[in-house]
This record gives sequence, structure tokens and C-alpha cells, in this order.
Amino acid sequence: MDYPPETMNAVSGMPPPRHPQDQHHSSPNYADQYGSPAYQVPPPVGFPQGFPQGFPHADYRSAPYAAMNFMNQQTQPTAANPNSTARRPSGVAVLIPGPSPSHAFRNTFLPLDSRPPIHSTQPNVSTPTPFSRPVASAHTVSQPSPIDYQLLLLSLAEDYLATAHGQARDATFKSRENTLRDYYKLVAAGLACLEAVIKKFKLQPQMEANVRLRYAAVLYEETENVLEAEQCLSDGIKLCDRYRFFDLKYNMEHLLAQVLFKGSPRASLKFLDGVIKDAEAYQHTAWLYALRFLKVSLLLRLSSHQDILSAFTQLRSISTRAEQSSDKAVLAVVSALEALVHLRQSSSAESIEQAQRAIALARSLQHGSVTGQIPQLTVLTNVLDLSCSLQQFDPVQSVAKMQAMQACLESPHDAWNADGSFLVPVSSQNASQAPTGNGVVRKNSKGLPSVLFSWAPWTDVYALGYLLSSLSIAHRNTSDGLRSEQMLKEGIRYLDRSAGKADSVLESISATASRHTWRRTLECFFRLHLVFALCTRTAWVPAQEQLQKLTENATSAPKKPEILDRLIQYLDGIINQGTGHLSTALSIFQRPCFSITTKPTSPAHTDLCILSTFNAILIVRPPTHPSHHTLPTLLSSLHPHLPRITATKPLLSAYNIILATTPSPSPPTIVRTKQYLQAALQAAKSAGSNQLTCVTLNFMSYKFFKGVVGEQAEKSARASENLARKGMDALWRSVSAGVVGDTLEMAGKGEEAARVMGVGREIARGLPEGVCRWEEEGEGGGE
Repeated sequence: MDYPPETMNAVSGMPPPRHPQDQHHSSPNYADQYGSPAYQVPPPVGFPQGFPQGFPHADYRSAPYAAMNFMNQQTQPTAANPNSTARRPSGVAVLIPGPSPSHAFRNTFLPLDSRPPIHSTQPNVSTPTPFSRPVASAHTVSQPSPIDYQLLLLSLAEDYLATAHGQARDATFKSRENTLRDYYKLVAAGLACLEAVIKKFKLQPQMEANVRLRYAAVLYEETENVLEAEQCLSDGIKLCDRYRFFDLKYNMEHLLAQVLFKGSPRASLKFLDGVIKDAEAYQHTAWLYALRFLKVSLLLRLSSHQDILSAFTQLRSISTRAEQSSDKAVLAVVSALEALVHLRQSSSAESIEQAQRAIALARSLQHGSVTGQIPQLTVLTNVLDLSCSLQQFDPVQSVAKMQAMQACLESPHDAWNADGSFLVPVSSQNASQAPTGNGVVRKNSKGLPSVLFSWAPWTDVYALGYLLSSLSIAHRNTSDGLRSEQMLKEGIRYLDRSAGKADSVLESISATASRHTWRRTLECFFRLHLVFALCTRTAWVPAQEQLQKLTENATSAPKKPEILDRLIQYLDGIINQGTGHLSTALSIFQRPCFSITTKPTSPAHTDLCILSTFNAILIVRPPTHPSHHTLPTLLSSLHPHLPRITATKPLLSAYNIILATTPSPSPPTIVRTKQYLQAALQAAKSAGSNQLTCVTLNFMSYKFFKGVVGEQAEKSARASENLARKGMDALWRSVSAGVVGDTLEMAGKGEEAARVMGVGREIARGLPEGVCRWEEEGEGGGE
């Protein structure tokens, strides 16, 4: 039967979806006949505000397709057993490195030339195979081959979904209603084709299981029909149990755990426990790895302390099994993930030490022929190793590890997939059943069973390398030609160029929006550290401009870390304090989000509360300040956090400077003041902070060498002046010039003293008006 010409695509011959104004066409009765519900497709996670309300209701019942219309007229559906109830698991699961469902199960159908014959619902119709075609004799008229409507609908479904994913980028970035409507109509059409194959045909068991898996994966990623996805997978799992399709069954259970996690995380984890026990009993090692990695991922999403401990338990179980099975690649992945969890859990010295041990083990395993061929694992190890040194504020080690990471990033990585996924091979003797498709466990190019992991694309990892490199040399930014700032600016430009290029991987709109959100968040952190670098050298005007851009980006970002907003507020307070607006700055530092008396939500939040308290102390410490009476309370509020302050070198240096310079009813003795300043100077040098070293030396010269004539006094004053000049800090250049001038004048070097003090006054004229007035009236004590 020929299709009407107007319904066929000119290129592929596939019937296209109708235009929106054709929604009320009278031809489709597919949904009316079989009572299929509309698919409610939600906005993607992290989609910008202003998403069209009342849209996205993608109802495939409004889209007539010639093939389905013909089948509705010619075939009868297979009746479903109303008494068959799928066993619904009582648990929920979590995902760690693993592909998105639609990516993992996108092409699970067999190739056309290798597909088994399909049982059609049409009587007396035989489906010829590619190897046996009927040959027409000279006396007979050849008949056209019957159309295989199952394969036609499956091809239509994949074409519709591929076309929709090709439009996902435009739908995400442009947010046009027409583009979004077309996207959801194409997805709904693809779902309709898959559902038609499941409900209207008597399929071979393996084909039915594959179609159910694909159908449920699309439901999970594109719609909110969680219950229907659960039902489809539960029926598929029963089918796989009946015919012993272990690989397909595990793929379905892997996906079902993620589906269940949407509604009930604890139920998903409980369900996964049962599946893991089954895989362990059957000795299906590859799937045992995949399921345990999935549980680790889901536990990390919950992120409570008990869940973190459970994640470590799962990682240890994987490590034990990998050691017994000599799966070195799996063991290397476990070690890298263990280091990642340690760094995520805490920035304490103990956590960093444990992370470094895990990194050392991962590195020792990467020298093998199998493990060394996974570039993602090598890059991840280098990134984690550099992160440990940054957390320890070790500038020497940070620079060395930065160079190692850059060398790794610059080396060619042909094996890096466009979507960031990679395969971790498992020993062939540990696979009880060879994988049969393109699921979570599949064969690699060498035929070994492998577990599929999902990570970032190359462009995203390379952009992250810019950020980490700039942080590694931030301590010497001003003495290194502003190289750290240049890396931050180049990273922003790199992200802009990447955003202008079309991705080579077709993804759903939710996956595209999620990746776009991650890149927007990364850009926010680039600008955040750029503002910090500008503030360090008192470049207040460009710092204010960058802060405004950062605020705009963070406001429009659909989903961002909570700490980002607090960091932006803190920078606003820093700029106000640096430009002399002390009342505004103090009001910012005393906001509830910076209250040190409340329990912080993360180590970064703790550090931010401590820093805000430091800044508030510097503002209120002059006896003439209206809020000077709050100074003892602010100082005492720091006592519970002394372990954290002591463990962080820059915080320790700043805290000792405050103790040495803040007036109190019982001022410290000279000996105690010297101890504070020595501790501050040692911590500042260890952290590589020229700014803190400059502040400490200036105060030491003012405190101990004022009015003293001698070589040591002059050396101390000149050292602080040199550091202020290298740090490009206008305020402290002016202060140190005054200290040097006083020292030289006491030494009888009046001409040189006058010249130095003249330079200091000239620099002071370029300072913000509020700072100059603050210095002249003696209202502050910030320096």
C-alpha cells in the first residue's frame, strides 16, 4: 500500500510530523482506539526561568502518521493480560559514572541484516530474510515484498528522536516556543512508534526486551511518566527472567534503579541491594562492578554523612573484588573515586592525606598496558593530585603538579569520546556471560567486556585545566606578569568559543541544558577568581566591572552552587571596604549567611564565615568606631574554629596579624606580639602569600623599629616596600613608603627620605576618596 505523497519526507521517505495547525486533523485514532495517555514532558533540569507556561504538553495523539494510520486500520492490537501485575521493587538507586539512559540504550536493536525473523500480527504473511529471497520465474509476476511494519516503526522512532536531539541545542539556548514545540512533538512521535511496536505486535522475546529498554530509557530522560517507565521495565525484567537474557535484565535493573531514585531514593538503594546480591550469586563480575558503581553515585547524590560512609563501603567492596580478579583498571577507577570522595567530604589534613594515598595507588596502576590506555583516568588523577596541593596551600608542589596536568592535557587523546564516556575493561575470565548489546556493560574494541562510565567532554576538561592552572600560580600573579589573570581571561574566552560550536553528540534537551548549566557555572567561577585577583592588587574599578558581570551571569544561571551567591556577597563587601565604604561593608559582613555562630553547610562556607569575621574586626577595631563594643564578641566567636584556622595557612597568618594589631583591655606583651607576628610571617611565607608577608613586615617595622636607627630597621622597611611594589598594592605601597621615609629620616638620609615619601603621597592621591579621607582622619586601622 502506498502512502499519500504529501505525508512522505522528500529525503528519507519517512512520514513527517504534522505542523501545529494540523493538530485537529481528523485522521488519527491511534490514541483514541488504544487509550494511550499523553506524555507530560517537563522542562529540562536547570532550564532558565521564563520557560513557556502551559507548554510542554507533548501529546503524540495529535500527530497523524501515515504508517500508524495504516496499521490502525489493518491490524488488531495484542491483548494485554489484565491480571498480570509486575513486581514493583521497594527500593531506589543512584548513579555514578554511567551513561545517560538514552545514550547507553540508543542503538540496542539488532542491525537489519542480522535481525531474527519477526512474528507479525498479520496472518499468512512471511517475512523474507536477507539471505533467502524468493526468485521470480519467467512465467510468474513478481510480487512486492511485504512491508515489515515493526522495523519501519523502529526506524521511524529512531529518526524522530535523532531529529529532536538535533534540535535540542537550539531549544536550550534560544528557548523559542516553536522550537520547543517541535522538539516535544518529535519526542512524542518517537515514543508513539515505540509504544505501537510493543502493544500491537507479537515480537520475538529478545526484540521485545530491547524495545522495552529503549522505550523506558526515553520515558525516563524525556518525560515525567515515572510509573509507566517502572511498569515497562518490570514487565521487561519478567520477560528476561523467563528467557534468561541476563545482560538485558541487568540493563533494565540498572535503569530501573535510576527511575526509582526520582521518587524514592531509599527504595532505589534497597532495590539495588537485591540486584547486587543476585549478580554476586551468579558471579556476573562485570555487572557487579557496574551496579556497585551506580550505588556509589546515587549515595553521593544524597551527600549525608551516613551516605558518604556507605559509599566508601561500596568502593571497598569493589576494590576487594577487583584485587581478587586482577582487574587493575577497575581498581584504578576505585582509587580515583575514593580520592574524589575524600576531597569532597572535607578539606582537613586527614582527608587530604587519605586522598593522596588513593591517588598514589591509582598512579601505580596506570603503568599497565590496559589501564594506561584510558586517558580520562590519567587526567582525572592529575586533576585530583593538583587539587590536594591547592587545598594544602603548597605553592611549590602546586606549580609542579600544574605542569604535569598541562602536559597530560596537551598530549593527543584520540581515544577520548566526544561525549566524554569511556570504557573500563574487565578480565574476560571474570565475565560469566558476554555482553550482547550497547548497554552499560559492553565489549570494547579488543572484545573485552567493559563497564561504561560517563564523564565530561574534552572541551569541558580543558576549560577546567585553565581554572586550576590559574589557581596554582595565583600567589605570584603580580610578580609573574599577571599570568594568572591572563589564564582566567583565556578560560572565559575558551568557554565562549566552545559555546559557539555545535556539539558533535546528539543529546536530549535535558542533557544539553545540564551541560550548558555546568559550563555557565564554570564561567562564574572564572570571573569569581578574576575578581579576587583584581582585589588583591587594589584594581577596584575593573574588579567592580567584573563583579557586575559575575552577578548578572549568576542571576541568569538556572542552577548554581549555594556557595557562589555567598562568595559574590563577600566580594561586594571586600570592594566596599577597599574603597572606603566601611558602613556598607560592615553591613554585608554581618549578614546572617556569614554568621560564624551558626553551623556552616560546608568547609568553604566555614572559611567564608571566618574571613567575614576577620573583615568585621578590622572595621570595628578603632576605639572611635560606633560598633567598637562588639569587638570582644567577634574575637571570642573565632575560638570554636581555631582548629580550622590553624590547619589553613592563610587563615592562620591573618588571625595572628589581627591578634598582634587589635587593641584590647589587656594588650599583649611585647614578647607575645613578636610571637604573633613571627607566626603570621612564617604562615604567610609557607602559603606563598606576598600580600600577607607585606602586611606583617610593615607592622613589624612600625612596631619594633620606629625611631630606631640601624641597618636592621632599614632592611625591614625596604623589604616591606619591595613586597608592596611587587604585589602592585597601591594602598600598601603608600603605607610602606611612609615607613621607609620615617626610617631614612631618622638615619639622617633626609633627601632620600623626602623622595620616597613624595612617591608615597603621589600613590595615595590615586587611592579611592574614601580611603584617603579615612587615612587623614585616622578613623581606621585596616592597615
